[in-house]
Amino acid sequence: MVRTARELLEDTTGKIAPDPHANRLLPLIARGAARRSTLAALAHEQRHVMAADRRAFLHLAERPDAGPESAAFFALLAEGEALAQDRLDVAAACGVDEARAAAYEPLADR
Repeated sequence: MVRTARELLEDTTGKIAPDPHANRLLPLIARGAARRSTLAALAHEQRHVMAADRRAFLHLAERPDAGPESAAFFALLAEGEALAQDRLDVAAACGVDEARAAAYEPLADR
């Protein structure tokens, strides 16, 4: 049987995609039942991930062996991470003061 590219993609995605019911937080967010402190922690974690991703993209864009197209691509991704980080205002969204936001340490084991 010859499979189409779409069938192969769907089959592969189905095997590696996480179970949508395995995430206990998403239903709480959807129902409006997630605690504000949980949302604040999620937002803090995202700020750190975005900063790390931005650094990685900039590093890839600046590699000496990067061609102009790949350098432009990774620079664009880095700009997107910076924009997302600017838009993620943890303090305003979750009622966290700036000092607490600045002092947040990422959870390495989660």
